[in-house]
Amino acid sequence: MDSPILVRSLASPNPIAICVALALATTLWYVLCRCKSVNNSRTSFRKNKCVKKRCASLRKLDEHSEDPARTVSFSNDELHADADGIWRRNFSRVKQMASDILLRNGMMINFEKLAVKTSALPEKCFGTKNYLITDSIVDKIYGNLVVEKLRAIGLEVYKLVVPASSLDRTGDPSTEKSKTLEQFRILTDSILKNGITKHSCIISLGGGVVNNMCGFIAASLYRGISLVHITTTCMGMVDAAIDFKQAVNHCCGKNLLGAYYPACRILIDPTLLATQSLRAIRNGIAEAIKHGLCHSPDLLEFIVSGWNNLKDPVYLEKLIKMTVALKVPTLTHYAESNFNEMCPQYGHSVGHSLEFLSFHTKGQALLHGEAVSIGCCVTAEIARLRNLCDDDCVEQHYQIFQRMGLPVYVPEDQKIDEIARQMKYDKHYAKKNVTMGLLTEIGTMHSINGNFCFTIRDEEVRRALEINIERREARKTIGEDSSNARMVDFKAA
Repeated sequence: MDSPILVRSLASPNPIAICVALALATTLWYVLCRCKSVNNSRTSFRKNKCVKKRCASLRKLDEHSEDPARTVSFSNDELHADADGIWRRNFSRVKQMASDILLRNGMMINFEKLAVKTSALPEKCFGTKNYLITDSIVDKIYGNLVVEKLRAIGLEVYKLVVPASSLDRTGDPSTEKSKTLEQFRILTDSILKNGITKHSCIISLGGGVVNNMCGFIAASLYRGISLVHITTTCMGMVDAAIDFKQAVNHCCGKNLLGAYYPACRILIDPTLLATQSLRAIRNGIAEAIKHGLCHSPDLLEFIVSGWNNLKDPVYLEKLIKMTVALKVPTLTHYAESNFNEMCPQYGHSVGHSLEFLSFHTKGQALLHGEAVSIGCCVTAEIARLRNLCDDDCVEQHYQIFQRMGLPVYVPEDQKIDEIARQMKYDKHYAKKNVTMGLLTEIGTMHSINGNFCFTIRDEEVRRALEINIERREARKTIGEDSSNARMVDFKAA
């Protein structure tokens, strides 16, 4: 029913009625506007809430990459710069690196069956071109045999050979001089010209040099293709192939150019060491001794107990297993403690310099393990200078390496100034000083509040080198045969 006042106001122009009608109309208009404002506010709030939720979602997606194919809406806040007028964003991706190690005596004899049963090769590399890279020494012994076995299981594979050379008149071979960017270029040129795909695989057949070079090639081609190591040397089996570090040398020093890249498979057959010289086997054992010095007297005892069994595949198989078992945790838990870097690098700061310089002097060039052997002894001298370890710990360094037929003294044709200068190219050289790990006793690395890495002053390095050289000259004076040095009990301490 209509309002009486409104009817009357329309029926007769009464001034009072007109005023009342205007007041009602004004009130009604105000109420309607107010309701619209509230609704707009609620709508705006909902929109703002959605924008904030969307921004949070975008940030979450930026962090976790949950749905890159999402439909994106932007707000001004999303494109807003900071107080300095700089718009900031970051991106990251964690790439898991993982390698499977397959070890057994006689593995390569029945490789065809084993490869299928254990998935020794990535499935994706079947149906595309793959490349086996070896050196000229290994090629003569195993090259064609391994190629035939790979083709027998259906793999399309092509062989590339790196030149190897003899280090000295004893005839011990080495591929170290081919571990260069020039050889890297030659190999990658051949591979790219012949053709690859993202599913191709690089298969290394050889020792540490070939393993490292192939790793760098696999990491570089197409920004990363599959990598498999078939390592044929003691050095490769205990150390070089058991790592993510891949590199070639530079004219300034060792392993200065490279990448961290995993081999998906690492195949180890200790019976392949039957063709190696004793010097080459001792070269790898030096790295095993290094691990024993840092955290396993048990490994040291086993190594020394078999000093005359270096050609026994059963002894070698156990030695390799024990060493790999020690090294693997340092790779898996690398970021948790710098012990996991300082332990594998023990003796290497000095050793790398000695090894590099030995190829640029007139004397006999050093194999990597031989240089590390000397480097460990010099590093022990540094620890004694700091009163971190006693005389027995230092003596055990010298005697264990000597017992295994490894060198322990700086070569006569190398000068302290040259060695100290070369150490500046070591990757652990920082703030004009080298950094390294030190021992307090056999099997225990020195640490302070969980830190295992220590800065060593140049004068400390020089003094330790001097002491090592003084020992060398003293032994020459008395005419003592270092290979028959008296062994102390390295478990005593």
